[in-house]
Amino acid sequence: MLKKTWPGGPTNGAFLDYNRFTLLSVVGLPVCAVGVVTSTLSICLFCRDRKTPRNTRKLLIITSLVDVQFLLFSMLYLQPLTFCRMGFSWKHFFKSPGYILPIFSLVNILESLRNWLVVVIGVERFLLVCFPFRGKLWLNGNTTNCLIAACFGFAIVVRLPLIAYLSIENAGTKWSRVVSWLYQMHSFTDSILVTVIPLIILIFCSLRIGRGLRQSDRFRREQTEQHVRYTAPSESNRARTSSTCSVVRRVKLTRGLLIVIVTFTLFMLPMVPVSIIQIISHHFFPSSCVYYVTLHICSFVAALGSQLNSMANFFIYIFYWRKYRRMLHRMLACEYTKRVRRQENELKLNIGRPLKGDPVFARRKNEPKISPLAQKLEWSLSDIPKAVDIPHDGLNA
Repeated sequence: MLKKTWPGGPTNGAFLDYNRFTLLSVVGLPVCAVGVVTSTLSICLFCRDRKTPRNTRKLLIITSLVDVQFLLFSMLYLQPLTFCRMGFSWKHFFKSPGYILPIFSLVNILESLRNWLVVVIGVERFLLVCFPFRGKLWLNGNTTNCLIAACFGFAIVVRLPLIAYLSIENAGTKWSRVVSWLYQMHSFTDSILVTVIPLIILIFCSLRIGRGLRQSDRFRREQTEQHVRYTAPSESNRARTSSTCSVVRRVKLTRGLLIVIVTFTLFMLPMVPVSIIQIISHHFFPSSCVYYVTLHICSFVAALGSQLNSMANFFIYIFYWRKYRRMLHRMLACEYTKRVRRQENELKLNIGRPLKGDPVFARRKNEPKISPLAQKLEWSLSDIPKAVDIPHDGLNA
């Protein structure tokens, strides 16, 4: 690590520390902080939304919840490691197995769970676009719950080699072969089961969904042209228009989720070089300085891309869907202030008017009693002319 990265340049260790600080702290820390807030707002938006199908909404809520936890634990893991290299006072605590084992394991479990939840969303949209009738039968509430539980269990199983590796990493030389085998197994599962396979599925689903949306748009445009050309306005036309609006709403939902899937796929691409390097490192250049620097730089970029994945979804929802912008305005009290002012103005206009159940005349202590006959009379201010002076002498008992 004391070797120069290039002639006259910094050492490899200083070069890696600079890139770690730039990518994971200067850029990554604001991304994580903003992502925690935006993912929390996404949960609130999806809980208020009643037009999105229930199963899709459930997947989006759980994905946003996983994003919040992933970003929080990412900050707890990455930021102490960055500042420990700069002479942080709690260096030994943040590098101890008691801290790294649970935090780093949770970060990796949540990342794997998030990747496969996005895959489930992509597969759901693919089935509903390419096989609409069968997709609605297959993707019911029980199936969605089972898929979510399967993703959670699979994410834990996939990370078991990493948990075992972290547990015995410092056990001594007699465990060195086991540690090496566990690390190779973790590299394989992280590369293939967490990165490459989800990426291939998302690319396939994105292409098929995009093709299905183009065919749907062309078919709907042709049907609309024929309908306008040969049909006169009637009640059936209004029913057809309502059905068309429902179809357009579903297509818009699918197109928005397609943007989310494509964005997620693009931010996953930096993980591919890391996966390739991890798989072939033990066979070609296990102790090369170039390998070490390249792996760490790619890992920093991949970690930043993973954090951007958890932050970007909220902005796609807000910029693409007008209904979510309106919901956000209500949540942030932009419309509530106007409503309060309007109610205050109405209250000022109603000052002095009696309430619905209040009597028009209230007897004071010094006034004479009113006869029972007069008490039965129901008066209102609108019934009493202003020019008429009602004598009270005739109403005395």
